[in-house]
Amino acid sequence: MNNIITEARTEFERARFSSLLNNLKSYISGKENKLLSFEEISKGLNLHNQKYLGIRTIDVEDIVGSIDRYKDFDRFFLPIKTNLEHRWSNIYSAYKKDIDLPLVKLYKVGNIYFVLDGNHRVSVAKRMGIKYIDAEVIEFTTKIPVSREMDPIDMFILAEREKFLNLTKLKKNKPDIKIRLTVPGKYDFLLEQINNHMYNLNQNNANEEKINFEEAAADWYDNIYLPAINIIDKYKIIENFPNRTKSDLFVWIIGHKYYLKNKYGKDIELKEAAYDFSTRFSEGLLPGAKLIIGNFLKKIHLKKQKGKRL
Repeated sequence: MNNIITEARTEFERARFSSLLNNLKSYISGKENKLLSFEEISKGLNLHNQKYLGIRTIDVEDIVGSIDRYKDFDRFFLPIKTNLEHRWSNIYSAYKKDIDLPLVKLYKVGNIYFVLDGNHRVSVAKRMGIKYIDAEVIEFTTKIPVSREMDPIDMFILAEREKFLNLTKLKKNKPDIKIRLTVPGKYDFLLEQINNHMYNLNQNNANEEKINFEEAAADWYDNIYLPAINIIDKYKIIENFPNRTKSDLFVWIIGHKYYLKNKYGKDIELKEAAYDFSTRFSEGLLPGAKLIIGNFLKKIHLKKQKGKRL
């Protein structure tokens, strides 16, 4: 018995050390090492509807978050704090002795789970390499296809996209719509732009029947968004931004167009704003090198022209 207790305590220290190494890797890589918070996910995905699923056998790897103990464990459910040792070691010892423990209680969201009760049991099970665990499960329904491979930011972006499509009705009116953003909060920029577009349309057609937000969204998509995407395609701007989408570029180019208008005091054509944005902010070494070389050749050309005039 003493051997099991000693083993449990040793294993806890090893688990904590592994967590410290994970923090170091997280710092170097820039990736989060935090356990998912159900509260944050719930707010981001606007979770409300729930149903009781009963007792299920769950893949332990699909348990990726906690209701209220997400600060006690890292993203791999390894213990962070020293005061977890007593409870953690006792659970470890119980597993080693094949003692039946109460069922853990989980919240299910998409294909991932959050611990309502049984955080230490899940932590030990993961550490011991236990593949499956029986649990009492309550599911929160969502249309977002959530999985354990997803980054929390990706979950929020998907939720924002769903909200955008529902408000604009573009999924219904434009079934082939391909708007996809990779930065949180930018769908709100699109909603604001559509709202401004609706205002301008109604101002320009004051004597006609007012159009609603849904109609304005469809008109915006056909006459503002798609023409801008055509410019992005025509000049192959996406090649300078390999980690972004055309929708990302649309948002940034429109913002850059406003910036140039304020800077020069006049409206700038979209293709000019797109070119200026691409040459200024291209991602990667090759586009930057092209810009430097281009500027160098332009200076040589100007010197030659000046020499001819002299």
